[in-house]
Amino acid sequence: MHYQSLKKLTTALGIATLIASTLLSQISQAQTGTAGHEGWYQVELIVFARKNDTSQEHWPSNIKLRYPTDWAELKEINSAEDVTVDLTKEAFYHLPATERQLNAEAQKLERNPRFQVLFHSAWRQIVTHEKAAKSVLIQGGQTFGQHQELEGSIRLSVATYLKLQTNLWYSQFDLNVGQEQTRQWPELPKQPNYLATPIAGLSLDSSLELEQALAVENQQWNNEVPTTANSSETAAAENNYLTRQIILLQQNRDMRSSEVHYIDHPVVGIIIQVTPYQTQSSEPAL
Repeated sequence: MHYQSLKKLTTALGIATLIASTLLSQISQAQTGTAGHEGWYQVELIVFARKNDTSQEHWPSNIKLRYPTDWAELKEINSAEDVTVDLTKEAFYHLPATERQLNAEAQKLERNPRFQVLFHSAWRQIVTHEKAAKSVLIQGGQTFGQHQELEGSIRLSVATYLKLQTNLWYSQFDLNVGQEQTRQWPELPKQPNYLATPIAGLSLDSSLELEQALAVENQQWNNEVPTTANSSETAAAENNYLTRQIILLQQNRDMRSSEVHYIDHPVVGIIIQVTPYQTQSSEPAL
């Protein structure tokens, strides 16, 4: 009798120890889970618009458009950098089309006359927890003055799941022929990397062109007042178009890595895939 009671007590203590051990393990995993998911990922993003939208929705005009202060821009590889840039280690560079995984989806959209692909690119970056995450600037579509149809940013972070935050706006413009603008839309903010864009029309084949380019760049970065001629040209370019409509896409979406996610919208659609990527000098992103 005494032996059976001791055996039951020992069994009960063993089960209690196992439960306690399991709980401690779960707590430990919860505390370290966020850090375990941080790391390198390959991101591929498609943003498209529905042409000739017939939804008859009236989108709000009392919206706030702003770029984040902590941003990163996607860079192109040019011939001068081909030797020095290693795409297996460098972040925020447009990847070649051959390294994309959603080309088939983009081609289906491009072949369909009802859709317009505004943006399609893939890049690699380190995805961190939300407080340290950088926003990636996104621009695409046709250019109207100093703006493009699609502008804004996206931000990726990770905790238990990957998290996508979109801060994108899709603008539609009309040629300004002196017509009255029936609705007032907020002023489109200038892209924060606008001054850093290459100076068009300068091949830099001569020392004179190089001096001209450096002079313009110094003027931009020193926040000097542009010349009257430049101001007039900029104002004229901006006045050539009137904003007909702005559609703001601000959404939060939890995602699983490697899955293709589709964010639906009456006018603008988003397709995104975020895949763990192991660089030659990093641990794999789990």
